[in-house]
Amino acid sequence: MPILKSRFDEHLSRKFFHVVSGTAVAYTFLYFLDRKSAAFVILGCTIVFASIDLARIRVALLNQWVLRIYGPLMRSEENDQPSAQVYYLLGLCWALIALPKIVAVQAILTLAWMDPVAGAYGVRFGKTRWNSVFRFFIPEERQIPLSLGAKTVEGSTAGFFAAFLAGVIAWTGRWAAFRLESGELRWPTPMEIAVMSGIGAVVAVIAEAWPSQWDDNAKIPFWTGLIVWGAALLMGIPLSYL
Repeated sequence: MPILKSRFDEHLSRKFFHVVSGTAVAYTFLYFLDRKSAAFVILGCTIVFASIDLARIRVALLNQWVLRIYGPLMRSEENDQPSAQVYYLLGLCWALIALPKIVAVQAILTLAWMDPVAGAYGVRFGKTRWNSVFRFFIPEERQIPLSLGAKTVEGSTAGFFAAFLAGVIAWTGRWAAFRLESGELRWPTPMEIAVMSGIGAVVAVIAEAWPSQWDDNAKIPFWTGLIVWGAALLMGIPLSYL
């Protein structure tokens, strides 16, 4: 089986896995499992997968077996390093354990959709590198500390719209209603939906581009969830944790 070559030369199977698995986790959390059960399942999967991943790095025979099975979901540099799937599971754990329900769904769907869409669209249609854009507007000696590498404006734009859609779905579902003390349901307004979706999309794009020791699969849901949660509190939007 082919092994992925680099962060930006990803095989379709990896993108497909992220989209399907993240969407399935969000759907299961919304319709089949409560918070405690969902968190227990994903935490258990994370512990098992992380244990296997750490063991295969130290045991060559186990590593060869894992690569034969999961090779299409791994980059070449992950042959002797922790797999990005561990960080992906950690990102899901953070969302399911720490975030209010609407924000958790937004963070999970953003993680599932944004990077695969941005990568696929950028590879197929991307022509304008972000580095060239910054060099045009900012003198080289004042270049902002962003290492965007092969990322393109077109890919980031596609990723923004994917993340925005994730926010719209999260903030318009039946789970988005908040029951007031009077017993009435309080639904997010169209303005609140647009603002929360926009903030989440902008934060996700920046988090994905900003250089960090964190893997994208961890920092995208972390920063998206944290900033959207804070913005909702500042705007006085009631949120339910359950």
